[in-house]
Amino acid sequence: MLSSFFRNAIFVLLLNLVVKGVYLFGIERTVQNRLPEADYGLYFSLLGLGMILQVIADFGLQLYNSRTLSGHRQLLAKYFPYFLALKAILGVAFFLVLLVTGFALGYRGMEIGLLLLIGSGQLLNSLVLYLRSSLAGLGRYALDSTFSILDKVLMIAIVGGVLVFAPEHLSITLFAGTQVLCWGLTAMGVGYFLRSKLSDLRPRFDRATLALLLRGGAPYAIAILLQTAYSRTDAVMIERLLPDGAYLAGHYAAGYRLLDAINTVGWLMAGLLLPMYARLHARGESLRDLLRFSVHVLVAGALVVSVPVAAYARPIVHLLYDFAEPRTAAILFFLSLTFVAQCLNYAYGALLGATGFIGRMNYVFVAGIVLNVAGNLWALPRYGATGAAAVTLLTQSFVAATQAVLAHRWLLIPGGTVRWLGLLMLAALLPVAAVLVHSLPSLPWVGQFVLLLATGAGLVLVLRLVGVRELPDLLLRRE
Repeated sequence: MLSSFFRNAIFVLLLNLVVKGVYLFGIERTVQNRLPEADYGLYFSLLGLGMILQVIADFGLQLYNSRTLSGHRQLLAKYFPYFLALKAILGVAFFLVLLVTGFALGYRGMEIGLLLLIGSGQLLNSLVLYLRSSLAGLGRYALDSTFSILDKVLMIAIVGGVLVFAPEHLSITLFAGTQVLCWGLTAMGVGYFLRSKLSDLRPRFDRATLALLLRGGAPYAIAILLQTAYSRTDAVMIERLLPDGAYLAGHYAAGYRLLDAINTVGWLMAGLLLPMYARLHARGESLRDLLRFSVHVLVAGALVVSVPVAAYARPIVHLLYDFAEPRTAAILFFLSLTFVAQCLNYAYGALLGATGFIGRMNYVFVAGIVLNVAGNLWALPRYGATGAAAVTLLTQSFVAATQAVLAHRWLLIPGGTVRWLGLLMLAALLPVAAVLVHSLPSLPWVGQFVLLLATGAGLVLVLRLVGVRELPDLLLRRE
């Protein structure tokens, strides 16, 4: 299982570095630079609202399905028609709540139209995630990883074509509409590959079965809602509460895009971890080796990437964005460090989800929401969008640390399973290395950035968080 995770993690990393790197920095960045800042800021705020409410369309079915199939793969054909029926019902509920919430927050006219378009994309995204969870639950990790980037490949082709051949037609509505199209095509592609495993593709409406699935997904749904709420309310609060909120949300979105870029790999690795943890748990096998390796890889990797990004936030934002200013760099500084906490969350969130303990975390997630909202109400009037980024770092760190401590306690896993001292030493040495590298005036900042990345990777090996001899064995071993 350990080597399977490592091989698929390498595959996911390579896919996303190439495809999502091109999309985020070649397509989405260019779109934001071409459009008025307030237009993209409004889109980013509405996207955050859609992501918070997306839990209604998903209701934890993705995680419940992945966990269930990992231990009992024969259940896919039995329950798939009922899952489809439930997704249709939940989709209608999602749109109703989205409309009511949009009107309650004061959105009108074109804003509501854009919200519905974004909501359509979120609904299809939810469907794709559910279909992909079936692939992961069946152990088709490489195929799942391939479909994770299909929508971005299509976006690169379509929006890239508009940028090259008809840039005058570019608008935020066209951009959001293209996302809907790409998610729809991706859903059709995943469904095509699943059809051989299914005897019936028609939705079935049986009250008892649908209630059973809802009860199974409910603990995950509540956890997802709470987690999304404390991580996405900041954009909505910036856009609604601050003067020139849409403009400031655009600057916040610029920093958040870089967080999303590096965060995608961690999120996808968590998607690999959950079915693997679930399969080990169903077999009654030890979870320690996979936990240790995943925490070391995710957290050490996050430190190696986030510290250089934070150290060179100012030249990075000026390189990428025409509208960059000092506060854009300050936002990126705090958000890039958030990646470390999020990776710790991914490692332990997948573990708790696979073992059925995620529902117990809801009290912690509620505390995270209270901390985030209260922190933003205090910080936004004083420090603007930069304060919101700092509050995000504080909230994510609190939830990540609490989740890790509780996971070890609930699952009776010794704290020494993970080499925390080595991770703390890496976290302490990287800023020192950043100061030393920054003192090399003869080297341009890009060279300093690459040197700091290489230094971080070297420290990971020196501290033996990942062994040099271990890597080839994990890559080549067959299970």
